[in-house]
Amino acid sequence: MTSPSISAVETTGPWQGTLSGIGLPDNSDDGAVIIAAEQAAGPTGILVSYADGQFTSRFWSAGPPIPLLIEILSPASVKAIRDQVAQQLQGPGSGLDDIPLRDFVETARLYLETETSDRFTEAVFGSIAQVTPGEAQGQVSWPGDVVGTVLSNGSAETHLAHLPTADPAPLRQADLRSLVSALQKALANPGLDPLWQQVLAGAQQALQ
Repeated sequence: MTSPSISAVETTGPWQGTLSGIGLPDNSDDGAVIIAAEQAAGPTGILVSYADGQFTSRFWSAGPPIPLLIEILSPASVKAIRDQVAQQLQGPGSGLDDIPLRDFVETARLYLETETSDRFTEAVFGSIAQVTPGEAQGQVSWPGDVVGTVLSNGSAETHLAHLPTADPAPLRQADLRSLVSALQKALANPGLDPLWQQVLAGAQQALQ
């Protein structure tokens, strides 16, 4: 029997937000922007967080332990949850701190933005290698000691050069468009490894 989608489960609101961790007993509240709401059955609920370029959701429990099921949310699911939180913010005060909830709404808005961002405008595309058949991985750098990795499957990671490398995550549409634009300009330079064309094709495909 297939488990139900977390994003399809009804909550009984309100959503509570935090920027550091809600303090659930199962330590499942990792992320940069986090919101949680209870289900009607209680004491369980849904936790949604944004970290490393993607929104995820999972069930939480203040009672007996439950299976850990993490779902990467689609843009449609992110929009639905954002709209719930925005509607809550338009209503009378809930008694909860609004600032993390407003941060969540703004984070979701930027994540769902489709206009080209400036993330790769100043990127310098360096060495690139074929890591597996059909998948290339290239190194990117920026002024200000920022480095990263871009893959031909439409994912990437970037970080300050002196901090640990993170796992690549799918790029949002606005950043994919930025990558496509930057690579098209860079590939006009005959000195750039033509294998970057594979990364360009992967980014274009991810936009479809």
